Amino acid sequence: MVEPFPVISIEGDAYECGVQYGKAAADRVAKTIDFYIPAFVRQAKLTLKDIRERARGYGAQIEAIDTDVMQEITGIAAGAGQNIEDVIAVNCRTEILFGSLGGAKPATECTTIVALPGATRDGNILIGKNWDWRNPTVEAVVVLRIRQRNKPALVMIVEAGMVGRDGFNEHGVLVCGNLLVSNEDRGKVGVPIPILRRRILHSRHYYEAIDSLVKAPRGASGNYLIAHRGGVAIDFETTPDRVFVVYPERGLLAHANHFQSPIAHATGVAKYYTGDTLYRDFRARQLLEPKLGTITIDDIKSVLRDEFGAPRAICRTPHDYPGHEPTMTIASLIFDLKRDTMHVAAGPPTQSEYQLVRLPEATPLKFAGARS
Repeated sequence: MVEPFPVISIEGDAYECGVQYGKAAADRVAKTIDFYIPAFVRQAKLTLKDIRERARGYGAQIEAIDTDVMQEITGIAAGAGQNIEDVIAVNCRTEILFGSLGGAKPATECTTIVALPGATRDGNILIGKNWDWRNPTVEAVVVLRIRQRNKPALVMIVEAGMVGRDGFNEHGVLVCGNLLVSNEDRGKVGVPIPILRRRILHSRHYYEAIDSLVKAPRGASGNYLIAHRGGVAIDFETTPDRVFVVYPERGLLAHANHFQSPIAHATGVAKYYTGDTLYRDFRARQLLEPKLGTITIDDIKSVLRDEFGAPRAICRTPHDYPGHEPTMTIASLIFDLKRDTMHVAAGPPTQSEYQLVRLPEATPLKFAGARS
């Protein structure tokens, strides 16, 4: 059993939040960097000099699109006592590992499911996600509760040192992501995926969340489920140059690691995936469809614990995967947007219990140097 993830509450301006985050998670930030730098060398065939040079290019792109996010990254590096280019690099891990390989490595992680209000027992929208990734990274995960000045309060789960992943904000906006690889991944320098997700979580309106994704200069393919407390969820399958939209059917949406859009298939970008992705999303729908109109959080938990196709199931257990890095479900998430909560299990949810995490309380922020 994996120990529950640390829950870190931070508040202040962007740099202050970064420093607090870096200090509180310093040991886990170090684990993230110690895992990814060798992975970049091994998989992307880069030297440390190459990695840091590439990080400077991404840093300039981040600074150009969002100075606050760059300030937070700077604060994380300072608080954790790490090289800022290394912190930038781990925030670009998808772009470095997959974005420059031209689709040479198929996507092998994550299953996301959505039940819209008409499909649930209490008329709520529920989102479930199993985050599958490389085994050692489970030791670097943290949950963040953030109250940043002039930004929405939010809850988010990340690998320590990263500024964005899956989460939701006080305005009911949610984002969950799945890895996608396409033949349009050619090493383009764009806004890294964690920064795109964080900017989605800074949105006060649903249309702002969508705009922040589709209008951004993206550097790598990816899948983004963007949902709203009001009962709407849309899936966006993206490449660096294109966006394909997938809508729920009969109140349900499930997505793994292959392009579902017929248009994506017709354009020839959807070539790179492994066999298990083709049944994980289908299996999720198969389990939930008989319960349409009565789906509860416990039903979502049952799906996320499903082991059909083990070890490469919705609930992925640790295993060797010839030609790939060993992977497992490193976190399982359920978002209840009506109640502003996230249920999170550390590691495969068959081996751990879900803990409840709430939005940070709406108390007045205190800033360094502010008058009392």
